[in-house]
Amino acid sequence: MSIQFELYTEGSSFLYRMDPRVKITAVLVIFLISVLFTHPLYLAPFFFAILAIDILGKVPFRRVILLLKSLSLLVLISFIMWPLLFHPGTEIFRWGSIYITDFGVAYGVAMAFRILNMVIAPISLMLTTQQRELILGLRGIGLPTKAAFALAIAFRFLPTVVGVGNGIIEAQRSRGLDINKGGLIQRVRNYASILGPLMISSLRIAQQLALAVESKAMSSTAKRTTVRTLEYSKSDRYVLLGFGALVVVVVGLRLMGYGAFNF
Repeated sequence: MSIQFELYTEGSSFLYRMDPRVKITAVLVIFLISVLFTHPLYLAPFFFAILAIDILGKVPFRRVILLLKSLSLLVLISFIMWPLLFHPGTEIFRWGSIYITDFGVAYGVAMAFRILNMVIAPISLMLTTQQRELILGLRGIGLPTKAAFALAIAFRFLPTVVGVGNGIIEAQRSRGLDINKGGLIQRVRNYASILGPLMISSLRIAQQLALAVESKAMSSTAKRTTVRTLEYSKSDRYVLLGFGALVVVVVGLRLMGYGAFNF
C-alpha cells in the first residue's frame, strides 16, 4: 500500500524542457485572464487551449483528469448556484419563486470555466516541473528565497498528505471500517478515526521537514548559491514575447468592453 502521491511525472517534451520561469509566467497570465473576463466565450477557449497544450506536451492526461474530477462538485455547484442567484437578462425558466435567466446561466458557465482555468494551469505546471526547478523559477521571477521555498514545499507536500490520507482510509477499510456507512453522526465518528492518524502523520512530516530546512541553513542571511543557473533559450524568449502580446490584447479587449456582460 503506497501512501506517496507525486504530482511531477518524468517526461521529455517541450513542456518539460521549458524554463520554469516561463511556465510560472504562463500560470500568472491565465490567472489574469480568468479574473478579467467574465464571459464563457472568452474563458472557454483558454481552458481547451491548455488541454491541447498538455496533450501536445505529453503530460499524463489521466493525472490531469483525475485531479480535475476532484473539482467536479465545486464546478457543478458554481454552475447551479449562479443562475439561481444572478438574475439579469431574460427569464427562461420559473418554478414558483425560483427562476433563472439567460445571462444567469451564461454567467454560471463562465464561473465554472474560471475555476477550471485557475486550477488546470497550476496542475500542468506541477506535473511538468520538478521541485528544485520550481524553487529556481520562483526565485527567478523575484520571489524571496524563503517565500519560494515555502510555496514549493506547500505544493510538494500537499499531495503527500493526500496520499497519507488515502493510505489511512485503505488501512481502516481493511479492518472493516466503512467511512460512508450510517447517518451523518455516524459518518462524523467514522472520519474521526481517519483524522487522528492523519494529524499525527502530518505533524511527523512537518517535524522532519523542519529538521531538513535547518540542515540547509535556511535561516542564514548569507547570499545563497545554486548548482544550476537558469538561462532562457531562444524558444523561451519567443514564448515570453507571445505571453506579453497576449496580455496586451486581453487588457485592450477588456478596456474596450469585451469579455464581460453588459447589463
